[in-house]
Amino acid sequence: MAGQAEIVEGGGAVRRGEALAISLLAFTVVTWGCTPRVTAEAVPYAEPLVLTSLRAAPTAIALLIALPLLRYRLPATRAEWAWTSVSGLLMVTWFLAAFTESVIRAGPGIAIVLMSTSPFFIAIAERWLFRRRITPLMLAGMLIGFGGVVLVASGQIDASGDAGDMALGMGLAISAAIAWAAGTMIVKEQITRRPDTDLIGLTAGQYVVGGAVLLVLALLIEGTGAAEWSELGLWVPVAFVSIVGSAIATVTYFGSLRWLDPARVTSWLFLAPVVSVLLELVLGNTPEAVVLLGMVVTIAGVAVVSAAPRIAAVAD
Repeated sequence: MAGQAEIVEGGGAVRRGEALAISLLAFTVVTWGCTPRVTAEAVPYAEPLVLTSLRAAPTAIALLIALPLLRYRLPATRAEWAWTSVSGLLMVTWFLAAFTESVIRAGPGIAIVLMSTSPFFIAIAERWLFRRRITPLMLAGMLIGFGGVVLVASGQIDASGDAGDMALGMGLAISAAIAWAAGTMIVKEQITRRPDTDLIGLTAGQYVVGGAVLLVLALLIEGTGAAEWSELGLWVPVAFVSIVGSAIATVTYFGSLRWLDPARVTSWLFLAPVVSVLLELVLGNTPEAVVLLGMVVTIAGVAVVSAAPRIAAVAD
């Protein structure tokens, strides 16, 4: 029936595009999986919100300085700037601030688990706003991957803290997941409508707007004395997190959206905690057996999502 017709994307060009997208995602996942450990090295030298702003503000500065060298194009029209600003406020300002605060209040395990719900919010939005169907196999993979994240983070889950702080932290983590999901879908729509969208320019625009707002909030709330500005131990991790972890990894994340749908792309982020655990293994910190089991389950879930056919229901 026409109302139930299914479109299956195929062809050599699509397969090559998907292979490139997976390569971009692999780089993103590895980078973001290493970011928490690198960030931890800077924690003794700055308060949380100031440290978070230092992940964003230098990214904007570096991308603007690199503009003549990379020859990228910033958003040109008012409409492009409007949507770039909205996604920047969601994915930079709110996501980074809310996730950082949720880690402090609810603990890293709960924060990671709840933040990992973003693929499900995308699936809900795809179904109810755009009338696109997430295939059962893809949904099963998402559930398996999420279950693996729960196992990976189980050793860090501690519900013994203050109930009010715990509830607020959980709410902030869920809001961060929603913000990331919404921002991802906005960027996907921009790329779909304007295939010539410059991803470096888009990322620069996001960090110019979102990073500036975050920096102002950090200075207003925590003040200029909230960091040891002369410490090399602060600036080396900040350099990695801002240039590699934010600028480059965000561009590769957005690049994957040219060929893959948002639900599939965000499901790959389930692997970031797995990379974090592998890094700890390399550093000589052996995790519990349940964490290793969670790694296997997470990888299996992402494999299922990646193998699921790209099928979209056509309404009416």
